[in-house]
Amino acid sequence: MLHKKLIKRAFILIAIFGTAFSAFAQKNTQKPNIVFILADDFGYSSLNSYGADKNLVRTPHIDRIADNGMRFTNASTPASICTPTRYGFITGRYSWRSSLKYGVTNPLGDLLPDTERTTVADWLKDRGYHTAAIGKWHLGYGQGVNEDPSVYTKNLSPGPLDLGFDYHFGVPQNHDDMLGVYIENDHIYGIRSDRVQPYSRSYYGQRYIGYDAPQRINEEVMEVLTEKSVEWLKQQSSEDPFFLYFASIAVHHPSTPSAHMRGMSDCGPYGDFIQDMDMSVGKIIETLEYMNLMENTIIIFSSDNGGDIPGPHRPQAPERLAQEYGLKINGDLRGDKHTIYQGGCNVPFIVSWPGMVEEGSVSDDMVNLLDIFATVCDITEGSLPTSKDVAPDSYSFLPALLGKTNSNPRTSMVTADVNGMHALREGNWKYIDNTPPEGLSDDRLEKLKVFEPQLYDLSKDPGETTNLYNMNPDKVKELSKLLNYIRNADYTR
Repeated sequence: MLHKKLIKRAFILIAIFGTAFSAFAQKNTQKPNIVFILADDFGYSSLNSYGADKNLVRTPHIDRIADNGMRFTNASTPASICTPTRYGFITGRYSWRSSLKYGVTNPLGDLLPDTERTTVADWLKDRGYHTAAIGKWHLGYGQGVNEDPSVYTKNLSPGPLDLGFDYHFGVPQNHDDMLGVYIENDHIYGIRSDRVQPYSRSYYGQRYIGYDAPQRINEEVMEVLTEKSVEWLKQQSSEDPFFLYFASIAVHHPSTPSAHMRGMSDCGPYGDFIQDMDMSVGKIIETLEYMNLMENTIIIFSSDNGGDIPGPHRPQAPERLAQEYGLKINGDLRGDKHTIYQGGCNVPFIVSWPGMVEEGSVSDDMVNLLDIFATVCDITEGSLPTSKDVAPDSYSFLPALLGKTNSNPRTSMVTADVNGMHALREGNWKYIDNTPPEGLSDDRLEKLKVFEPQLYDLSKDPGETTNLYNMNPDKVKELSKLLNYIRNADYTR
């Protein structure tokens, strides 16, 4: 039955894509530039265009992208945690099909994506694009590192340059991680020797490794990453298309707003940090405008997962203080970062494309950050990859961008939490499974002993307050079967 449903959808989608791309091809003769801006831990309702009160925080530059393009209300990340989402965007593949079944890559972990697998950067580079990944990476470097800090004093290959990016300047893992340095291409930025001298402690309580290189200053990281992005953009021209993946470290803890922005919001340092990110977006847009490149540039803005709201054990956390001021970081959604609920994976998703996407439009279609890859393929090639190994779980949302209401091919998707637990979205239904992944540590398994399977109708209960699991056994059986089918398949596209 599942196979027949998928085949039927395929025939419908062939007709949709043919019509959508025909209209697109008539308007577009030059490959567009693509800028993807990924915020870190940015909640669904933290933008003014998604409901944030302007009396608390202001986000004029990101909201301008929404004013000039399309705002999605039903966009999700593949997981409520960092690494799986970044892996999914770059590969168009669920991360749990890789070696990462739960959690994130460690500060000194190996490169997660397989260099033999085609990435979105590979795809674009093969079609004449210049490509750059600037900002937070959190996908590891090298192979066989084995948590040895001295390896980072040498060549960090394979890395982003082996995944299709021409240039990389990044924060290796989290904001204020124990590495404390920047990576440029395949080396520590500015490294002077192989000496390692541990010192002080990071936000996470770990000692900084102390590489003999310029150390990051938390309050200046956003400015540094933004300036690197602007410098790279200035090297581009209208002759060749480019792809910039800008991964902000804001608003991941610790909240360290710049000296310029500190105190300018009305909900504390967390609000200031949001505004720092908005200012960075503004500088990127401004650069594109001064270079006269905006008219042929697609800008996508989103987040790697929902906002992180610390528990009562951290009463003075800036995120909690911002909420006390009245900022609803994740809106009325249940849960936050790490969790299986909508607050962990439902995120802002905005796309502007002058002349192609209707200004100020809104789409309720289901999309996932996985889908950026297939959409890029559709835009640049007019079709999806023939190989199912390329972007295997990615669907094109080009029809939605071109105004084809309720035409997106994605009708279901899997989301995961920090422990690798899975939820299936099928239309308005959400089924949460309680089967832990293989290899889950004993301490995590112990916490999951009380975890129960759940079923919600998001059309009537967007806050996931009423578990319908015991009232709808047929729906549970149907969704459980579909979830297992997706998990056991090599691809869903």
